Amino acid sequence: MGDRWWLGPGLGVLGALAFIVGVVATPPAAGYEVSVYDAYPLWAWAGFALALVAGLGSLFRSVITGERGWQHGLAIVASAYGVFFALPLFRGYYIYGTPMSDALYHFGIVRDVLENGLLPETGYPATHLLYTALVTVTGLPMRELQPIIALGFFALFAGACYLAGRAFFGPRGGLATLGAALPLVFVLNHLMTLPWLFALPFLPLLLALTHRWARRRRSGHEGIFGSILICGTVLVFYHPVTALVTALSLALYALIVAPSLRRVLQRRRNRTGRRDRDHGTYAVTYRLPFVILIPGVFWYLSIGHITRFLARAVTRDVDGGAVGYAGDAQQTSYSIQELVWEFLVLEWGTVVLYAGVSAIIAAVIAIRRLRHRGSPLELLFAAQFSAGVGVALLLIVSQVLSRNIVRLNNYTLVGAIFLLGLAIAGLASQRPNTEGWKRIGVTLALGGLCLTVLGTALLAGAVTYEDNSHVTHATMAGAEWQHDHHQTAPETRAFRMSENIQRYFDGVSRSTPEDRQFHRSVDAYQLPNRLGYDDADSMAAVYENETYLVTKTADLEWAASQPPDRRDEIRSYSASDLEQLTDDPAVSRLYDNGRFTVWLVEPNSSGTGSVSD
Repeated sequence: MGDRWWLGPGLGVLGALAFIVGVVATPPAAGYEVSVYDAYPLWAWAGFALALVAGLGSLFRSVITGERGWQHGLAIVASAYGVFFALPLFRGYYIYGTPMSDALYHFGIVRDVLENGLLPETGYPATHLLYTALVTVTGLPMRELQPIIALGFFALFAGACYLAGRAFFGPRGGLATLGAALPLVFVLNHLMTLPWLFALPFLPLLLALTHRWARRRRSGHEGIFGSILICGTVLVFYHPVTALVTALSLALYALIVAPSLRRVLQRRRNRTGRRDRDHGTYAVTYRLPFVILIPGVFWYLSIGHITRFLARAVTRDVDGGAVGYAGDAQQTSYSIQELVWEFLVLEWGTVVLYAGVSAIIAAVIAIRRLRHRGSPLELLFAAQFSAGVGVALLLIVSQVLSRNIVRLNNYTLVGAIFLLGLAIAGLASQRPNTEGWKRIGVTLALGGLCLTVLGTALLAGAVTYEDNSHVTHATMAGAEWQHDHHQTAPETRAFRMSENIQRYFDGVSRSTPEDRQFHRSVDAYQLPNRLGYDDADSMAAVYENETYLVTKTADLEWAASQPPDRRDEIRSYSASDLEQLTDDPAVSRLYDNGRFTVWLVEPNSSGTGSVSD
């Protein structure tokens, strides 16, 4: 079998080529489309799946056998992901993300910097300065840079996990950790402009640097310590809350690993009977306080931003919470089976798979520790994973941060990646030294872990692009017209629009609530069901004052894509409602590009209408 290592990479190359050809040969979207996945032929997606399976399989084969081939597998996965991340560009979308996307807010800050040279007060300026620099250097629009930057930070995250795995577990462990980091476990978030996700690679990177620094001989290695402080400072300016989580991870390292390093290496020095200046020793003793001090520095730099964030959370000026999310789901007609499929599989499937398997690994480590077996490194990453679960539970119960369960578990997933890498490398090392039933058990466990990573990669590839999550050029052209021509007094009502539209066009510093056209959640900015024709036969009976109404093809497509038994539970309108709006004497059409229409309701212009029975 040793001379057939190329079979896996060969199949992966064929799969990647099929995917690339399928994407390139498919014309861009002619208008709004519900699903990215439906836009491409099934054989193209089969090629993408084959590329992932063959690429990761080749990598894990090298981990298990020690033979070559992992570089080819990594190159195959990288080529498939490169095209996958660029799908919004191939589809011709204005931007990937809804008109309510936070990316538009961040782009508004970048616009402030580009046009005014001033950076508005923000808790994470590094993301905006990065975009500003790249726009200036490349001349590309911010929205076209988004998939490129997203892919770059994913590569940085995978690379940081590899370096940390190698530092803690050795070369085999580094490869295993890299394999566990390659599935898109953060699914949709990987494609967006999210400072917390951009900051996340620094967590494993700082752990790796700290471990290398603590194990260095003598004290003449200030360069690593300086690198730690530089990376930590950059991390704070990317996302202070992630910096706080990183401080927790470093504190766990200082409590669990550093003391054991000192004891082990002190015994080694005593056995040699040689002096420090001759043999050299690890400077863990005096470095341990610094390892504890580093999280304190991160905390000090980030505490102001965190305090302001918590103040917003107390006043509920943040996006709901996971508890509220679950409550919303209970109020719909979802059956138990539909809830499981919709949330535990499609929405949170990557978290469920990685966290579930990693919980088993952590339990095994706990049992080994009770039997006085195992190593401090095993305990360290079991503790990191457990701390991630604890942080997620705290945020869920307090309804802080986000409805996004994947985001709440970002620390959990990092811990899970390391536990999977540790377990795969450990079993692969143990397997040659076992026989009989024990060897069968080790092989089954090793295969199960590798299949977990492969299954998670396939699941993530199938759900990362969510339906109804892109903005067309027509929508942005219409939104810009409304932004430029609207009068301040009349309110604007629309579906699936937000104040981030205004921030994108004006910049955050010039966006004022008094002149807000859209809002993502305030009811006064939303269209009523069926535009109001449920209760009246004319808009004159629905609105007392002049009001702008915004309708768009995307609304019709979104409503049509919802399950039939759930359409009565959502606000929507149909083509027949638009026809009635066209004939309504109290309404005039101000703008229409074929896919985005702005209407003005003038209740006093003709008749008062009548309320329907």
